[in-house]
Amino acid sequence: MRRALWMLSLSGLLLGVAPQLPLRAGSLGDAVEPSTQAQIKLARDLKQAGAIFYGAWWCTHCFHQKNLFGTEGGRELPYIECASDEAGKERCLEAGVRAFPTWMLGEQRKEGVMTLEELRAWAGL
Repeated sequence: MRRALWMLSLSGLLLGVAPQLPLRAGSLGDAVEPSTQAQIKLARDLKQAGAIFYGAWWCTHCFHQKNLFGTEGGRELPYIECASDEAGKERCLEAGVRAFPTWMLGEQRKEGVMTLEELRAWAGL
């Protein structure tokens, strides 16, 4: 009986009965740590080079990819959301996106999370 009450109390905490902690990121999908200048610069350089990052709001791998850039750098990424609205879904369909995250630069395509070093080398930066 005590175990059942303990489990019920724990489930109440998990379901949000306990006070909510403030989010550290600005909005859903944002990275949770501040960016360094190098992370922000790489995000801007990728955008300027014409790279595009296709992802989905529910994709944990996309969140991990954004998190490698920190909060501000993640917001600078050339990101296309594939799961929120029809325009994004259409762009992803036209690009032939089959997996998340997908990075495209010209005719080059990479699927999956890449480190910052891998992205820099892939984009020739």
